[in-house]
Amino acid sequence: ASFSFSALYYIFVTCFGFLTFGGACSGMILNNYSEHDILASVSRACVGFSLIFGYPIIFVGFRDAMLDVMLIPDELQTARNLNIITLLLLTFITLLAMVLTDLGVVTAVGGGSLGTIVVFVVPTLMFNKAISLLGDKATPVHKRETVLATILMWIGIFIGVVGTWLALTE
Repeated sequence: ASFSFSALYYIFVTCFGFLTFGGACSGMILNNYSEHDILASVSRACVGFSLIFGYPIIFVGFRDAMLDVMLIPDELQTARNLNIITLLLLTFITLLAMVLTDLGVVTAVGGGSLGTIVVFVVPTLMFNKAISLLGDKATPVHKRETVLATILMWIGIFIGVVGTWLALTE
């Protein structure tokens, strides 16, 4: 029931977003609203606030994930080495930001790929695993919900692939 509600809500929001702007939608959704729209201006300020104060938290997670991917042992993760890695990553990200000037494309690709994973794939995998751990205690309703959740996940993946492809080809 929860996945069905989420799917209906997602479809509802998507339909009204399309009905509002149609095909003439800017990559940065808030740019579609007038500069004199107070709620849109407050939303822009909130996005800026979120970027400024959320970036350090996200960056530390990104840096630590990069260290894990590069298989850097914990004993080499000294303060000095972490500062060097931070400087290198920030330099790379800054150079990338200088080349990628269209924020709409960046957010569309991020939303199409990473957003799909966070919104559709991970919750479905967690839900299916939780139901499988129930074993014989899983009811037929639980089993039907895993099927619906998996279908919703594949629809989400399709939407994410199409969104990423459209963002890259525009």
